[in-house]
Amino acid sequence: MSQSRVKNSMRNVAVGTILQIVLMVVSFISRTIFIKALGEEYLGVSGLYSNVLSLLSLADMGISTAFVFSLYAPLANKDYDKISA
Repeated sequence: MSQSRVKNSMRNVAVGTILQIVLMVVSFISRTIFIKALGEEYLGVSGLYSNVLSLLSLADMGISTAFVFSLYAPLANKDYDKISA
């Protein structure tokens, strides 16, 4: 059974690495097309907005984790009144 876990883990690492490389190539190609078609100014503004959105999603991760943590005990105890409150 442990050999299956190792095999699945290695497969997961390989797929993750391949997808990361594909994502970098696609990002490079799309940025090149944006520069040639729309100009550098638009690409700068687009980059600014995407950085702001990624910062906001990073800030949200802590809040959603706190919600899940605080709702786990009432859910395990089937206290639906406390969950809905």
